[in-house]
Amino acid sequence: MAEEQRRHLRLPVESTVFIELVSPGVGRATSGSVAVCKTLDVSRGGLRVSLEYELVVGAILQIGVELPQRQETLYLAGEVRWCLANQAPETGWSAGFALLNAGDSDIDSWISLLVDMEH
Repeated sequence: MAEEQRRHLRLPVESTVFIELVSPGVGRATSGSVAVCKTLDVSRGGLRVSLEYELVVGAILQIGVELPQRQETLYLAGEVRWCLANQAPETGWSAGFALLNAGDSDIDSWISLLVDMEH
C-alpha cells in the first residue's frame, strides 16, 4: 500500500500476538487453533505481523496483543487485508490486518495507547 494512502502513523513496535485461526466449538470440549506471532509494526487502524501460517485474505479473526507498555492483553478483531510469503532467507508469512470497531473488543484502549505512543 502506498504511503500516501495510509491514514495513521506506523510504529515499529515488536509485541507478541495471538491470532485465533479456528474457534472452539460451542459446548464442545475441543479447543480452537491459535497462532502465536510477532508484530512488525502497529498503527491506530492496523498491524503487520510475521507468522508461520498463511492467512486467508478477507478473513475476520480475533487477535490478542501483548504490548510491552501494558500488563494485560488487548483483544481486537481484525480483517486480513493481505498475506505474503516472506522472502528467503526468512521463512513464514507476513500479513496486514485492518482493525475493526467491534463492540466487545479493546479497540478504544488500543487507539488511546497508540495516540500516546505517537507523541
